Amino acid sequence: MTESFATTLPDRAVMSITGPDARSFLQRVITRGPEGVSPDAAQFSALLTPQGKVLADFIVFDDGEDGLFLDVPDSEADALLKRFTLYRLRANAAITPRDDLSVAAALGESEEELRMVAQALSPDPRSNAMGIRAIVPAGGPQSDVELYHTARIAAGVPEFGADYGPGEIFSTDVNHDLIGGVDYKKGCFVGQEVASRMHRKGGVRKRTIVLEAQAATPQAPVMAGEVEIGSVTSAAGSLALARVRIDRLTKALDAGASLTIEGDLARIVTDLSSL
Repeated sequence: MTESFATTLPDRAVMSITGPDARSFLQRVITRGPEGVSPDAAQFSALLTPQGKVLADFIVFDDGEDGLFLDVPDSEADALLKRFTLYRLRANAAITPRDDLSVAAALGESEEELRMVAQALSPDPRSNAMGIRAIVPAGGPQSDVELYHTARIAAGVPEFGADYGPGEIFSTDVNHDLIGGVDYKKGCFVGQEVASRMHRKGGVRKRTIVLEAQAATPQAPVMAGEVEIGSVTSAAGSLALARVRIDRLTKALDAGASLTIEGDLARIVTDLSSL
């Protein structure tokens, strides 16, 4: 069972987008929302390259007034600011870094202390097993960051920075379509043509799955018999996230091959029928 925790996340940053066109200009750029964002429900979304690769993903909150907060990877905050400014065109919206704010997460009994200080708060939109996500004043404690990552790995939630970087992967490689990060019906977004074609034609070759193994370290190859089918991207205890060729995995399982990581047997935790 995942332990209760409350922590700020030092590898995340906050941006605000305000003004009458704050939602409408983002609506035509990012993979989900933000028209559906409400004070009680944040949304998970991403910005893609025109070729359909993930530049960055983020969680979008209602700021309680006339705009939005974006919970973004700190490493990509400057690049996102420049791109959003470019895509804004003549829209009436101001995009501002918010160094006075931090991103926080909590699970279980510790959620109440986060609720008391949050300026925006929502269940984590990626998984019901991830507790709550919030925008809080900067400078909060970071003592439970490892417990946060343990919870997200157990929940099967890949995360930018830990499991992938900018321009490396398609959104389906890290299950964005399965954890609420892509709306194929909402209309245009950057990279939509490639993403929609893969969705319609069943062109998904890779997925991220949860494996249980005694030895699992990031970058370790996942073997099906003698065939490498992918690699571990992050691990906590005996659980790991691994990005694998789903076609090779299926073929190996049909042939009765065992999965191993660094010589130890690995058990698939993810329900493959959901992929």
